[in-house]
Amino acid sequence: MKKTLLLLTSSFLIACSAQNERASQILDKAEGGSASSHTSAAPNFDISAMDNLLSGAVNAGDVIGVSALVYDEGRVVYENAFGLGDRERDVLLTKDSVFRIYSMTKPMTSAVVMDLVEEGKVSLSDPVSDYVPQIGEMKIATFGEDGAVNFEDQAVPMSVKDLLLHRSGLAYGIFGEANPIEAAYMDADIFNLDEDLSAKMDKLAKLPLHSQPGTGWYYSFSIDVLGRIIEIVTGQNYGDVMQERLLKPLGMSETGFYVREDQQARFVSLYRMQDDGSFIVAEDGQKSSFLKDNNYQNPGGGMVSTLEDYAKFAEFMLMGGTSNGLKILEPETVKAMMNNQMDPDDSFMMPWMGGDTGVGFGYGGSVQISVTPEQVKKSGRQIGQWGWSGLARTTFYVDPKNDAFGIMMLQYMGGENPPLHDSFQALALSQTQDEAQK
Repeated sequence: MKKTLLLLTSSFLIACSAQNERASQILDKAEGGSASSHTSAAPNFDISAMDNLLSGAVNAGDVIGVSALVYDEGRVVYENAFGLGDRERDVLLTKDSVFRIYSMTKPMTSAVVMDLVEEGKVSLSDPVSDYVPQIGEMKIATFGEDGAVNFEDQAVPMSVKDLLLHRSGLAYGIFGEANPIEAAYMDADIFNLDEDLSAKMDKLAKLPLHSQPGTGWYYSFSIDVLGRIIEIVTGQNYGDVMQERLLKPLGMSETGFYVREDQQARFVSLYRMQDDGSFIVAEDGQKSSFLKDNNYQNPGGGMVSTLEDYAKFAEFMLMGGTSNGLKILEPETVKAMMNNQMDPDDSFMMPWMGGDTGVGFGYGGSVQISVTPEQVKKSGRQIGQWGWSGLARTTFYVDPKNDAFGIMMLQYMGGENPPLHDSFQALALSQTQDEAQK
């Protein structure tokens, strides 16, 4: 099965506070067809170079629209948007456009779990079955050379830590028929919008695990199980807990599990890249399932947000769990989240991490644990950077060593991971890197 998994495309990877200094917003139709909005920049940040990179991608037809933000040394040093948010209606992309952030929801859910860990309501070592008993009954499916399926009990019970690290043994059901277990998850319709997290757990328990818990990294439904654990230990709906413990304290008023009426005009359409590089509409932003508050509040990929709103979360992580003087997480907790937590003998069952990539995994996101000079130059990756991406090509990284972070918002699926991600991060690093880190 691992051989099959290594063939999976990286298509699915990826994966500001009020006190920031802001200059007046300049709105104009740039060459790329966007309304642009600059923030006061540090003297050494090359705004023109970043503008040219992003607008060039729009003009070349590589993307329909793109917005990006860079934060360095205590303030936003770059923010701009180019292209269209809705091509069919000729609606410009702006700094306050609303995006499907999909799996960029995962780091936020992980932060809420770590808040509960700090309070002693959850322990990383707890068996998942302590909270969701039916998960403890799930068995590992193995396949003989003749194709016969055998089932094994969990040798070591799946733990909360395993869920945070995607080494639970769960599959996801988003990778088509890459292997029989993925196909089974897909056929189970576990992303049905009418079912709440409790119903998801009952459905999940009837499916097999692909490997023993605790043995290797495989992108999965793990974060949704964490969402259900959040509900069980708090006695509240997951979305309400997210609002109470993270969104409201951070002032993330534009982030949620559906698009409010006042946001609808700013909600972008979702596109799909064809084999020839052209784009077709995958979901009309004005006819989207996100316009309704569904029963399924997806902890692993269900949120929408804006560029500036997500920057509040990135800044919170960069600041060690504090926002506007309010401490939400302890610095030691945030440090643990942004450091590699995989064991030396853990395997990586997908090509996105491990091996030559130099990428490990913390609680809620990937972390760069080694780099080559070539990797730094090509992709802007440096040791210690932490972050994640979303299915529709939204991405963010936090760079503690350089007191910086960056966010890019795109909105399309299909094709390979866009080169623009690496180009953006490499250019941002060249402008934000401290002399001591060069």
